[in-house]
Amino acid sequence: MCESKVVFKKGDSEELLMEDVVRIEVENGKLKLYGLLGEYREVEGKIALMDMRSHKILVVPYEG
Repeated sequence: MCESKVVFKKGDSEELLMEDVVRIEVENGKLKLYGLLGEYREVEGKIALMDMRSHKILVVPYEG
């Protein structure tokens, strides 16, 4: 499967935002996260790293 976990990094700490994410939409400094089972979450930030081997997407604060 191609699900990923989305992690928010601020400073030295990381917070898990959502697991089993299958779709991300980027819109004006916001990320719309969609989960495998229909979950939805919207967060402010930008994608800093996408590591498909470890299924991890790193989000950092949006500065725009």
